Amino acid sequence: MPFLKNKKIIVIALVSLFVVITGFKFLNDKFVIGMQHPESAYFNGRYIFVSNIGSSPTSKNRDGFITKLDRYGNILEYKFLDNLQAPKGIWIYGKLMYIADLDRVCTANIETKKMNCIKVKGSEFLNDIIYFKGKIYVTDTMTNNVYVINGTKVTVFFHKSDFSPNGIVFSKRLNAFVVVSFNKPVVNIISLSGKLLKSVYLKGFSGFDGLVIKNGEVFISDYRSGEIIETDLTFKKVYIVKNFKTPAADIFVYGNKLIAPLLEADKVYIGSIKR
Repeated sequence: MPFLKNKKIIVIALVSLFVVITGFKFLNDKFVIGMQHPESAYFNGRYIFVSNIGSSPTSKNRDGFITKLDRYGNILEYKFLDNLQAPKGIWIYGKLMYIADLDRVCTANIETKKMNCIKVKGSEFLNDIIYFKGKIYVTDTMTNNVYVINGTKVTVFFHKSDFSPNGIVFSKRLNAFVVVSFNKPVVNIISLSGKLLKSVYLKGFSGFDGLVIKNGEVFISDYRSGEIIETDLTFKKVYIVKNFKTPAADIFVYGNKLIAPLLEADKVYIGSIKR
């Protein structure tokens, strides 16, 4: 009968719509498993890239790699770039990916995969990295240094005893770099000339890893607790927007979406954040 036929079509359509809706929800709020100590994530508007330390954060055994995913977290190339030492922070500018790889900084073309690396003399544990106005800035948690690389020239941009710098970003509003400490819950504001302008202690946290600034809002991962906190550039009010209860490393935020490498759980979270 035509009525039953039409009813059947409607039911199939509704079921299909439910599958599509729930499917998209799953794709946009999920854990990507099978990573090998994922440390940093970066979304370039098309693909998500995740650095995998490999077996050890301090070893030069070349089992580190970069994984390429689509925007929903589906793995496209598990070892998109490999033969890395122990890659941590990654940053993309145009076609180039900048990688903090233990005691060297590597630059890779994400289209051709051609990679070049430069040794950072005196470094021991290069961690987070950004590209800013033609220069590369990279933190070294072990030596308490922030290095700047201009072409092939490497110099110490900033040093402070017991600093243990980790996440680094540049704030247009402050016209300064914001750098968080790994061993204590401190946020440091550093001028373009490499001078300490201000240090802020955020009580109740352990030590920071990832750092993102979006539209004046600051997102920081408290590594040991796995808490993701949100504040602003005054750092007066702090909100916990996510708690993974497992170490969370170098996060990435876009819109209301969060990408969080959970280093010791060997997985990456891709989903929403709500205060």
